[in-house]
Amino acid sequence: MSRRDPSLFAAVFAVGVAARLSPLGRSPLPYNTDGFVFASGAERVLAADAVALTGPAAPAADQYLFVTLAAVVSELTGVAPLYVLQGLVACLGVVPALVAVAYVRAILADLPRPHRRGAAAFVGVGLALDGPYLFRTMSVNGEVLGLAVLFPFALALHRALRTERPAWVAATVALAATLPFVHNLTALIAGLIATVLVALSLARRPSARRAAAGAAGVAGFWAFTVGYYELVALPKAGAVSAALGLFLAWVVAAVALARWLDTATPTVQRAVPLVAFAAGAGVFALNAVAPVFPGTATTSPRLLALAGPLLCLLGVAAVGLPRLATRRGLAVFAAVFGPLAAVGFAFTGGSTPLYQDLALRASTFLHPGALVAVAAALAALRRRRPALGRVAVCFAVAALVASAVLPFAGLGTIPFEPVTEPAELDAVTAADDRAPDGWATDAHLALAADNYRSSGATAAPVAAWLRGDTGPPDCPTLARESWTTVGAPTAVEPHRISRPAYEEWLMNGSVLYASGGADGLALRWADGACSGGVRP
Repeated sequence: MSRRDPSLFAAVFAVGVAARLSPLGRSPLPYNTDGFVFASGAERVLAADAVALTGPAAPAADQYLFVTLAAVVSELTGVAPLYVLQGLVACLGVVPALVAVAYVRAILADLPRPHRRGAAAFVGVGLALDGPYLFRTMSVNGEVLGLAVLFPFALALHRALRTERPAWVAATVALAATLPFVHNLTALIAGLIATVLVALSLARRPSARRAAAGAAGVAGFWAFTVGYYELVALPKAGAVSAALGLFLAWVVAAVALARWLDTATPTVQRAVPLVAFAAGAGVFALNAVAPVFPGTATTSPRLLALAGPLLCLLGVAAVGLPRLATRRGLAVFAAVFGPLAAVGFAFTGGSTPLYQDLALRASTFLHPGALVAVAAALAALRRRRPALGRVAVCFAVAALVASAVLPFAGLGTIPFEPVTEPAELDAVTAADDRAPDGWATDAHLALAADNYRSSGATAAPVAAWLRGDTGPPDCPTLARESWTTVGAPTAVEPHRISRPAYEEWLMNGSVLYASGGADGLALRWADGACSGGVRP
């Protein structure tokens, strides 16, 4: 393949951006409720014409760059932060796909041009449409900026280790210096990837000078990251600090396993990851029967159907792993083992929602490396056995396209409602105005209100009522007609109320605010005080 292939990169960019802009078809607001945190932060930056480093107006310690970037883009485009964030995330979310395309071209340099180009197109479009990965990278979150920085960082580090050119070393240092400020989990994964990559590179080309420089670089990155998070007392870093010894053990295990596989036969290189991937698929299936992390949601049948075929692709990824254990593919090899170590740590660190969240988010970082391995395996199969290769490619593409509906599959698939309609934002604003001392609603509306304006919304009374644990909330309550159909979202599963019971409850109270539309909202007044948290 020619080094210049603008049509391929343009196609990957267009598909990736279009997929991440698709939520705008339902609402012009950010795709997920976390987006309101960043919109509110960017609005404060624009109002003060500065980024607050301390105090209540300051962003979280690992959100400075994303909030500042959102404010800058808003200022340059003249579009309010609430409406510019989805476009910003769409452009950032496609960066790992473009880096993956470049890596596939290099890794498959020995194959004929049509096979290389097909594999590059597959990984680019695959990362654009891969359902679980799409869900995370269309969500407005610092993690998307983190992914956009992480994979260029891995590319720069790989080139710096290979060429030892000052320009690549400088690029690596510059990108590494931003990571702790970009996103906490990204910095963790970056440290794991860098540790594995440097260890493999030094083992392949040992020398005292390279060993000293590599060790100093990795130690410096970890010291800078950990020191910064300790200094600012970042709450989200508690999952690692609470089990630091276990985390270090996983770092050592990841390096040792990666080095062993780097020197093993291709058969072993395929078999060991296949076992690891099969174990992950087994956990995913087991969670459909009983929650692996107690108190969290089980895997719904619909989610199992949409994501199940992607688990089959992990077996294909294992077949393609030997292609990554090469001089040109070593960074992607490390990019598989780094996230795997984080996922392993999460499953052994504790059985709490904190570690479940870590496992889910860390698995997002596994998708680019795994899809590069899948592309390599499919390209090799197409060359050796063209007919079987075409069938395998068709299955892989079908699995990816089918999974792309996952972010829009509703509460029956995932116990989380991401999209916020403008009418819903208007309703929570009205509830804040009319009930400044506190009001109750479902988890989605409570999160939207709290993330945007730190309001007095609480979800606990509504969740307890709809579960049947108590009577209706004795305080101002913002209700939705959808509670009678799809149900009210909670952390575990949606809870419903019958339409007659809902209408009777509404008519027997004083309605201070009501909106029409497909999902009518109403603020019902009661004189009591609300209690409980934002999350039910």
